[in-house]
Amino acid sequence: MYKKLAIQTIIYSIGLIFPKIVNYFFLKIFTEFLKREEFSLYTDMYSLSFLIIGFLSLGLENTYFRFIYKKNYNKKVVFSTGIIMQLLITSIFFIISTFLINEISDISGYKNHPEYLSMFFLIIFFDTICILPMAWLRVNNKAIYYASVNVINILIQSFFIIYMFYCYKNNLFFNKSYFYVFNFVNSITDKTGSIFFSNVISSVTNLFLVFPILLKEVRIKKFNKILAKKMLNYGIPIMLGTIAFSINENMDKVLIKRWISDEINGAYSACYKIASFMSLYIRIFRLGIEPFFFKKSLDSNARYYYEEITYIFILLGLIFYVLICGNLSIFMKLLIDEKYHIAISIIPIIMMGNLFLGIYNNLSISYKIIDKPIIGTYISLIGVLITFLFNIIFIINISNKNFMIPAWGTFTSYGCMLFTLFIWGKGNFLNFCRKKTKNIIFYFIFSIFLVFITNKNKFELNIILQFLYFLTIFLLERRRFINLIKIK
Repeated sequence: MYKKLAIQTIIYSIGLIFPKIVNYFFLKIFTEFLKREEFSLYTDMYSLSFLIIGFLSLGLENTYFRFIYKKNYNKKVVFSTGIIMQLLITSIFFIISTFLINEISDISGYKNHPEYLSMFFLIIFFDTICILPMAWLRVNNKAIYYASVNVINILIQSFFIIYMFYCYKNNLFFNKSYFYVFNFVNSITDKTGSIFFSNVISSVTNLFLVFPILLKEVRIKKFNKILAKKMLNYGIPIMLGTIAFSINENMDKVLIKRWISDEINGAYSACYKIASFMSLYIRIFRLGIEPFFFKKSLDSNARYYYEEITYIFILLGLIFYVLICGNLSIFMKLLIDEKYHIAISIIPIIMMGNLFLGIYNNLSISYKIIDKPIIGTYISLIGVLITFLFNIIFIINISNKNFMIPAWGTFTSYGCMLFTLFIWGKGNFLNFCRKKTKNIIFYFIFSIFLVFITNKNKFELNIILQFLYFLTIFLLERRRFINLIKIK
């Protein structure tokens, strides 16, 4: 049952893993060449932009997946309607934000660097427009096209970063005087800004690569007002959930920068990126599985597919968690400069929180396929309230400069969201048998205990403990893993 799913996931993973590997390569470079306060500015801009993109997306990606599999709607009409709505709202945002650039710079604390915001308005504009075309590639099984777009984008972005960090500064390969764009960029901004500029070029390239899809599939006359209202009614609750997720994911970094210091936030943000390894695993899984979920929603045995895949997701996620957190000192030395290591203690906490979020995302199909995304909004609001609570405690205890409080806030927020959805879904859609539930609880306790132990022992003993851990899980779940290998 997994054959097509596995093939798609592998191809999508190439398009996702390669750019992420490159980004982690640059993480090492950025932490070596940027001061912690400069790295804080770098991460803060992306944190703010994620909040904006969450709003501008209107939840249309999930909405698109849902409506194209409804029998009453033509796929091209759904796509054209979604794209036109997306383009309209994004264009309005871009015009207003550009007009108010000075006021926004003052409010956001970037009065000395308005060029950062100008570049990010462009990035947000292009990236948001590309959301639905990239979803179209997934729906139409264009995995190679999808992967190629991602790989080309990261290669172009990498070229510009490397050239501006190394070659331009040292006048290598080409004469500076011929590169008027680089001369202009370097005259108005710094190294951090040059990273943002490379992202602008990458975003423009992304739109260029998916533009043929827009030309072929989008027709203004296919815009359907009635369908647009239905799509918005379905998508806005998802949008609110996305914004809630962005708040949960980024509020800590925004507050640490503004309430403690850029130096602490730089270290916190760098270590947070190590913890985002779990988000990489989640994203790979979702790329191949989300369209599959919606296709299977009408099958008589749909519940079996969802439960089995979610169970496998949890097993592999815990194995991944042990691999990273059980060898954390190695990954830290490889990926970030030593001056950022002061926040290393947040990584196991944030990483487990991200696994909770990944499981939540898998279980969230239970309300999406019955057209009740508002349930996800309510649950996300619970998560936001918990995040606010922990961050209020953080602000009250600001004199202690304890950045562990926001980290535990992320962990608790995602944990409560998962628990709430599990309780709701147990009586409505997903209903893990008692044995599976006990197994999951056992594996969680086993994995967390092992990570705690391995961070207190020598490397050789850690290897032995991890081997025994993997062997134990394989023996206990050998039939399931064998079935996964024998995909048909």
